[in-house]
Amino acid sequence: MSLEYNLNFVKDKAKKSNIKKAISVLERGFYTNQEVSSFFLDPFERKVIEDIARKNNIDIVFIGGNDECERKIFVANYYYLPLEEGDYIKVLSFNSSDIKHPDVLGALIHMGIDRNSIGDISILDSSVEFVVLEEEANFIKYNLNKIKREGINIEIKKDSKLNKEKEDYILSTSFISSLRLDNIVASLVNTSRAKAKTLINNRLVKVDHQIITDPSYNIDEGAMISIRKEGRFIFDRIKGLSKKGNYHIEYRKLV
Repeated sequence: MSLEYNLNFVKDKAKKSNIKKAISVLERGFYTNQEVSSFFLDPFERKVIEDIARKNNIDIVFIGGNDECERKIFVANYYYLPLEEGDYIKVLSFNSSDIKHPDVLGALIHMGIDRNSIGDISILDSSVEFVVLEEEANFIKYNLNKIKREGINIEIKKDSKLNKEKEDYILSTSFISSLRLDNIVASLVNTSRAKAKTLINNRLVKVDHQIITDPSYNIDEGAMISIRKEGRFIFDRIKGLSKKGNYHIEYRKLV
C-alpha cells in the first residue's frame, strides 16, 4: 500500500521539490511504522504534510521551539507525548544588540548549514536566539564565533525554548477594483499595476509562503503576502464595497 497524496495544486516548483523531500521522510515512517522526524518546514509546507498524514492515518506533531514559530519540523509515529523537543531541535543564543536576522541566516549558510536545518531566528533587545536541528547544534556552537565582525559566544539553551520577538504591524486600508494579486500588490506598495505585474512575473511575490507568478491569482482574506525588499503584509479582511463597487480592504504591514 502506497502513501496517497496529490501535489498538483502546488504552483511553486521549488516548494513542490521541498515538499517531496518531506514526503519521503513521511513515507519512511509510513512503511516501517517507526518514528521519523523531518527538517524545518514553513506553514504552507506543513499544511500539505499535515493533510497527507491525516489522509493516510499517520500520527504527526510539529515542533519549533515555540508554538508561535513559523518554521517547524514534524515528528511522525512518535513514541510518546509530550515530546522532549531537545531530542530533535536545539535553541542557540548569544548576546548582541546590533546583529539582524539576515546576518544570522547568512552566517549559518556561509558555514555550510542547510537552510532546511535552520528554524526561526529571534532578534531580542540584547540577544539573539535561533533554532536548528539537534545534530547541527554543537558544530555551530564551536565554530560560529563571529558575525559581521562582531565576536559572539554561543550557548545552547537547556530548555530548547525560543523566546519570540514581538511583531509590530502598521494597520492600513485601501480601495481596490478586484482581489487579483496584481491589484493588491499595487495597493500594498503604492505602485502601478504594471509594476506590480513585473514584481510578480519576476518571482518576487509570495502568497502564504508560495511564489505566485500569475498576476490574476485571487487572494483570500487572511493571506500573507511577502514582497521582496518591501516586506510582509497580512490581508486581513474586506470591510465592504464602495458605491462604485470597489473593495474596501484592511491590511497590516510587518515592521
